[in-house]
Amino acid sequence: MKQLASILVLISLLAACQEMNQKEAVPETAQISTVDSAPGMIASEAIPEKAVSELSEGDISWSDSLLKMYMAFAGTEALKQAHANNFTLDWEYDNTLKTDSAVFDVYRIGHEISRDEGADTRFIVDQWIYLDTLRKQLYEYDAAAHKLSKWWSSTGEKQLFFPVYELSPKTTAFVVNFYEVGKPRGIMDTLFDSFYPTKSRENNAKESRSYVPKKWKLYDTSGIYKLIRNETLEKEARCYFDTAFYVYGTKGYARSGIKNIALALDPCITNIFAFCLDNASLKSIGHPLFCSTKLLPINYGKDYSKTERNMDSYFIASGDYADSVKTKIMGNVGNFYFYYHDDFTWEPKNATSKCKFPGRGIRLIDNKKVSQFWMSDFIDLFGMECD
Repeated sequence: MKQLASILVLISLLAACQEMNQKEAVPETAQISTVDSAPGMIASEAIPEKAVSELSEGDISWSDSLLKMYMAFAGTEALKQAHANNFTLDWEYDNTLKTDSAVFDVYRIGHEISRDEGADTRFIVDQWIYLDTLRKQLYEYDAAAHKLSKWWSSTGEKQLFFPVYELSPKTTAFVVNFYEVGKPRGIMDTLFDSFYPTKSRENNAKESRSYVPKKWKLYDTSGIYKLIRNETLEKEARCYFDTAFYVYGTKGYARSGIKNIALALDPCITNIFAFCLDNASLKSIGHPLFCSTKLLPINYGKDYSKTERNMDSYFIASGDYADSVKTKIMGNVGNFYFYYHDDFTWEPKNATSKCKFPGRGIRLIDNKKVSQFWMSDFIDLFGMECD
């Protein structure tokens, strides 16, 4: 009995010790929990609330980009007919073809048709295309001639679209920026080096707006830029830009040739080459925005407000050099949306303009995923170089 009593006493003591330990542990656990949660609470209060967008970042490969671009912008009769009948174009991989000089992925571009309300669905081929996987180029296959014709390359967007600006009441031009460090030099940069005097480039930057070198002439000083031109440089440049362009504006499109080629040098704002268009031919298209050598089947939708809000929420401007101008959509070709950032009031005497960084671009929106398909080099009218 004494042994049993001793065991019972020992059990009672152990239970009491365990209860005391549990009671003592509660404040320590609560203290740790409070310390861990405090930084999160403080951080959440410090972060400003961001507008919610339905869009998320898209990740598109060069091959998919070319395929989607071809289906949207190609002008074959079969594809035009498919668009006219509101068929949904798609692609199907066929095979990979290896030659002595290239490796091609072969695709069928086409649409589905069905009979008896969805039964017996068939894929109708509108075009065969070949993707050169080494050079990243797309070729159309001409079945009648049994040959391939180069259509475009994955690096060719810069040559397919150009941004157009109203540089002054007199001059509308598509614009190419001067060479920037880290970017490829263009043909216009090479021509500038050949025809613009080296000594003139060494002049004091403050004098550059008033200085016109020999063999150069003033072209237009009524806008924010002082445009000058050289007839010899222009003659050489026309060898590379000797074609008419389709110019797309806020109200439609028109065709225009290049009237003159000028340039603008400024110590503060962006230096540009200006390919001046025929203003008389652009009167009916509203504010000109883009131009291309191709006729594009752009749809001018009535209401893009929801898409514009989603874009502005996703691509939120920040930093010391952001302005308050909202994104506007000009039109779309399928899932490609042509947008602009501009208020068209940046003349030198207009102090009301809020747009200091006008730009143009095309975004691809597919299943609520957005990809930046093409974007022009923005123009800095604020003058960050002199800030």
